[in-house]
Amino acid sequence: MNETPIDPDIIELLDELGPAGNVRAADQTTGELRQGMRDAIAVFTRNARAVAVHQVTDDKVRGIPVRVYRPERPTAVIVYLHGGAWTTGDLDTHDLVTRRMCRDTGAVVVAVDYRMLPEHPFPAPFDDAWDAMVWARALHPELPFLIAGDSAGGTLAACVALRARDEGGPRIDAQILIYPAIDDDLDRPSMKAFSDGKRVAIEDLRFFLGQYVAPEAAAGSAYALPGRATSLAGLPPALLAIAGHDLLRSAEEDYARRLREAGVGVTVQLDAEQVHGWIDYAARVPSADQAFGRLMEHVNDLISRVTVAA
Repeated sequence: MNETPIDPDIIELLDELGPAGNVRAADQTTGELRQGMRDAIAVFTRNARAVAVHQVTDDKVRGIPVRVYRPERPTAVIVYLHGGAWTTGDLDTHDLVTRRMCRDTGAVVVAVDYRMLPEHPFPAPFDDAWDAMVWARALHPELPFLIAGDSAGGTLAACVALRARDEGGPRIDAQILIYPAIDDDLDRPSMKAFSDGKRVAIEDLRFFLGQYVAPEAAAGSAYALPGRATSLAGLPPALLAIAGHDLLRSAEEDYARRLREAGVGVTVQLDAEQVHGWIDYAARVPSADQAFGRLMEHVNDLISRVTVAA
C-alpha cells in the first residue's frame, strides 16, 4: 500500500524504546500505559531545543485543566486536543508540540487536559473538548478560530466541529486533524497492510477503540467517531495530516474524499515515510521535523484565508 519505506531514523528512534509487541495494551494497567507514554515522550524529546513563547498560563474550564500559550500579537486561536488513545497523554506530554504551534503560527494555543478512559468513559472526553472550545472561542472573538488534535485528539476535534455545525455554533473557522481515528472498521486496506505497525499494532487499536465505543452513549454516535456522520456538508475547511505507514490511513483518505464530495475544502498532507504519532518525535527525526514545518505552513495558510475572508 505504501512503496515509500519508513524513514530509517524513525526505526532507530523507536528501537530506543525497547522491543515492540512484547506486552499488549490490553495486558497493561492504565497506570502502566500512561507511564509508558510519558517514558516514550521523554525519549522522543531528549535534548530537544526549548521553544520559547511570550506567555504560558494554566487555567481551568469547568474543572478541566487547560494550558494557554500566548504570543505577543496573536493571529488566531487554536484549541489543541492531545493524542493517546483517549487513555494516555496530558498537557506535559504535548507541551513541545503546542509551544511550537504557538511560535510558528502566532496563534493563542489552548491545550486541553480532557478526562480520559477508563475512569471517564465517553462522552466525558468529548464533553470536555466541547466545553474548552466554547470557552476558548470567547478569548478573541475577532480572530480566526481553529480546532486541532492528533490521533484521539484529532478524532475529538472532528467531532466537536460536527456538533458546532449541528447546533449552529460557536463558529469554527477550520479543523486541523492529525492522523485521527475516523471509524472502527478494522477491515480497511491499511489495517491489513500495517497490522504490525511500528507504534500501534492492530490488536492494541482494537483494544482502545473497543473501550472507547463500548458505552451506550457512544453507540452509533458521530460525536464519538466522525466517520459515522451521515452528512459532512457545512463543516469548516479541514487540514488532514496522514501518515503513510498507519493503520488509520484508509479511513482518513476516505474521510477526506467524503469532505470534498460534501463541498468542504480539504488540504491533505500525506507524509509517506512517517508512522502514526510522528508529531511526538519531530524534535529528534529530521523528516518528522520537516513534516511539522509543512503542517504549520498549511495552518498559516488557513489562518490567512480566514483573515482575508473576514
